[in-house]
Amino acid sequence: MKVKDLINMLSDRQRKSVEGCLERCDLLDPEEEIAKEIPQDVVEFSKIIANPIRASILKMLSNRWLCVCLIAKALDQDQTLISHHLRTLKRFNLLHEKREGKLRFYRTNREVLERYLEKLSLELLGGRS
Repeated sequence: MKVKDLINMLSDRQRKSVEGCLERCDLLDPEEEIAKEIPQDVVEFSKIIANPIRASILKMLSNRWLCVCLIAKALDQDQTLISHHLRTLKRFNLLHEKREGKLRFYRTNREVLERYLEKLSLELLGGRS
């Protein structure tokens, strides 16, 4: 939607105020498109990293392999809760997993994390992907 279309949707009072401002200043281009949609995968990624436990897990695993029991102990959380968060992170391919006997070790998939962070940055800062 263009800026001018949004201006036309305003009440008479608001429209006059905005149009007066546009005549005095050069802040807006009435022909400019206003992008408001964010790709669903970027929205879901934002929800995933907004959780403090998941964000902490990604940080803890950024440079090392750790098993669930060590992650749970470090975060002072129940292993079941940590396993739930690990499944969520794995679903988005944000973790590498390695099995050693009965234990599973995890590490942040930095390439995927960096790709999502770049997409998020481009979307929020007005770049095009």
